Amino acid sequence: MARASTSRLAVNPVLGLRPSLENCRVPDLKIDGSYQRSIDNGSSKDLIRRIAQHWNWSLFHPLSVARRADGSLWVVDGQHRLAAARLRRDIYDLPCVVTRYDSAEDEAASFVAMNVQRRAMTAIDLFRAALASGDDTARKVARLLDRVGLTLAPHTNFTAWKPGMVSNIGGIQKVFRKSGEALTHRALVLTAQAFEGEVLRYAGTLFSSIAQLLHDAKGQIDDELLLMVLQGDKQKGWVAAIEIERAQQAVARHVAGGCVLLTAYQEALGCDDDE
Repeated sequence: MARASTSRLAVNPVLGLRPSLENCRVPDLKIDGSYQRSIDNGSSKDLIRRIAQHWNWSLFHPLSVARRADGSLWVVDGQHRLAAARLRRDIYDLPCVVTRYDSAEDEAASFVAMNVQRRAMTAIDLFRAALASGDDTARKVARLLDRVGLTLAPHTNFTAWKPGMVSNIGGIQKVFRKSGEALTHRALVLTAQAFEGEVLRYAGTLFSSIAQLLHDAKGQIDDELLLMVLQGDKQKGWVAAIEIERAQQAVARHVAGGCVLLTAYQEALGCDDDE
């Protein structure tokens, strides 16, 4: 019989007081502006409006709240959700994880710790979640990747990727929504075939540049000739040329990439005409 492992994780003593889960009245919840971020800006206001308009209890996370010595309640994490509830006017209390702190300084320290420890979801994380939820766009994009022989990278550390892995899933979805399935498929095919067998470190820049060229040319591009053009340089070479164009023209990277590829394509087209 195999013996159970006796190794234990070395841990520090438990800190702080155990919180309680309470439904707190919206008017009783306060914000301490001395350490909380301002929500008086465009992005925060847009977020608050979206939460308020599409309120969904099944997606709601309890607010982190401090109960001070005088009994008052101060939001440590969740002021956007609180502002959205106030905007709706039909939500009277909110689920809160309530903790007692010795001082406002301890509250502020918890606020910092929460935000430092919080890891934002990557585009890869969001795509996987959308795929698992049955999102139609995610499923169609996943099928396109499979059709052209590409796979979604497990993370953004390209040094551990295998050839054919891509992480630019956000850019692929953006092109899909903007230009449709057919163009997205063409751009993925060209990316996969031009750099077949390589680790696609620069797939984000190259795919978006190819897609931009195909979109702007409106059917006037011969994919076989463009493939030959792409195979004429390494990934790094294309990216270097695109960055130079981007700096000179002060345009977005995918726009600069489209211009660089168009110039190279036209030069190749001229050579074919001469022959």
